[in-house]
Amino acid sequence: MADNRRKTLTWVGVGIIAVIAVIFGVLKSKEAALGKEPAIKVYIADKKQVLELPMEEYVAAVIGGEMKNYWPHEALAAQAIVARTFALKALEEHRGTGPMGSDIQAGFKEAQEYKPENVNKAIRGAIKKTRGKVLTENGKLINAWFHSNSGGKTALAKEGLNLKDPEPAYTLVTDSPDDTEDVPLSDRRWEAEFSKGEIEAALKKTGLTVKNIDNISIAKRGPSERAETLTVHHTGGVATVGGNDLRVALDPMRMRSNLLTELEVIGDKVIMKGKGFGHGVGLSQWGAHNMAKAGKHHESICRHYFKNVKIEKRWV
Repeated sequence: MADNRRKTLTWVGVGIIAVIAVIFGVLKSKEAALGKEPAIKVYIADKKQVLELPMEEYVAAVIGGEMKNYWPHEALAAQAIVARTFALKALEEHRGTGPMGSDIQAGFKEAQEYKPENVNKAIRGAIKKTRGKVLTENGKLINAWFHSNSGGKTALAKEGLNLKDPEPAYTLVTDSPDDTEDVPLSDRRWEAEFSKGEIEAALKKTGLTVKNIDNISIAKRGPSERAETLTVHHTGGVATVGGNDLRVALDPMRMRSNLLTELEVIGDKVIMKGKGFGHGVGLSQWGAHNMAKAGKHHESICRHYFKNVKIEKRWV
């Protein structure tokens, strides 16, 4: 009996080892199927130099520039996935086509902010937790847009970014918890005053020649109520400009969004009031902050702001 028990235990042990070996083999094969972490050449706009960095090191510095490094962990992790997707798509589509042969440009007015000096243990933890993870739709990297504050509702790309291509299947208008007391008031509500001359100069940057503005009105609002297009009445006739195009050309730190609540021309002044900060498409950083604070997982946060996407791991 004892011999039989020993034989049984021996076969059980062999079976367990075999199962472990199969599982290990599957894991190794999956790992082998994953690619190698790429390097990315980053053009540092304010220093006019190019740095070649491992992708994860670059993404860490982007998080350091795009979010406060003491924000909730799941918000940092969500930003890591979005920033990594954005960077990898840029690498695949624009490799070596930037200034000085770079793949992507860093800086506030460029693709993504870049602050390696802000990288700390919390950001390193978010990078480690999400290493290699990106957002895809039908196996392809998405345009992983993000912004500071949606003003309570995110935008489609056509209204928020004046996108000329067809609207992506993964963008959506959704409620976002951006309006809380810990969010700076300037990110929630803003107002700005511009001279007509400033507006005319901004319009010139967009390719429009406008002189002696008489009035400006919202021609079309998008599904999120953003000013998708604006009509400018002037002595030469009528001109139409995309709301976000005007924001970028004018001053995105003053015209903080195209989610306008008031727009009027008084004498030589153009008065604007609005909500939110940024184009409003994709991930809202303050929304992610508040969702993480409420206990949401980083993958759930990403899926809240991009519909029908998958989270795939591209390297180990």
